[in-house]
Formats: sequence, C-alpha cells, structure tokens
Amino acid sequence: MGAYSLHAATQNGSDAIESGRSAGAVVARVVAWLIFVGGVAGAVLGIAGLRVEIAVAGLILACTAGLVLLKLRADAAQSV
Repeated sequence: MGAYSLHAATQNGSDAIESGRSAGAVVARVVAWLIFVGGVAGAVLGIAGLRVEIAVAGLILACTAGLVLLKLRADAAQSV
C-alpha cells in the first residue's frame, strides 16, 4: 500500500507538471495564431491599399508566426 501511494503521488505531481506545460503551449499557440491572422490581414490590407511597407511587414509577421506554429507542432509530436 505504501508503494502504491508513493506511485500515485508521483503520478499526480507529473500530471500537474503536464497540465502546466499544456497550458503554456495553448497560450503560445493562441498568441501565434493571432499574430499569424493579423499578419495575413495586414498583408491583404497593404496589397489592397498599394502600401508596400505594410504588405511586407504583414508577410514577415505571418511567416514568422507560421514558423513558430510549426515548431510548436513538432515539439508536441515529439513529446507524445
């Protein structure tokens, strides 16, 4: 019984750590998606308004956020 309770306590502690990691990953994904959508919207508005600087800035934001999303996806697949 003592070994079981020790194992259960260890398992509960690892669950708390996993939920903390997953909460951070969820926040990172939401922020990355918001930046990605904002970058795409900025690029579209820049192209529509014939504003090269805005279009380029929007594309840079969207590409960078896309790379971050790919990295988060690869890290999530690797940890499973």
